[in-house]
Amino acid sequence: MDRDEQDAALVEAARDGDRAAFATLLARHQSLLLAMCRRALEDGDRAEDAAQEAILQALLSLDRLRQPERFGSWLVGIGLNVCRRWHRDQGRDAWSWEAMHG
Repeated sequence: MDRDEQDAALVEAARDGDRAAFATLLARHQSLLLAMCRRALEDGDRAEDAAQEAILQALLSLDRLRQPERFGSWLVGIGLNVCRRWHRDQGRDAWSWEAMHG
């Protein structure tokens, strides 16, 4: 069984409530997720927070994953979307009425 097949089996187990299966998936893919978040945000602390948010979103959305063998790229994609949203929100906050008037 190759790594993609193992990921697919772990996703199915996690969907059935196996917490250890989800932990194993994270152990396999969390370092790539964190590296992508660090690169996107250029801030280690914010990157860790973004990665945690991505993990939570993945856990809550696991039933919507269409290709379980692609869990790693799906998780990293969620992380990238979190980072993009944070960049967009940061720009919006800089132009808020409160920010401009201290």
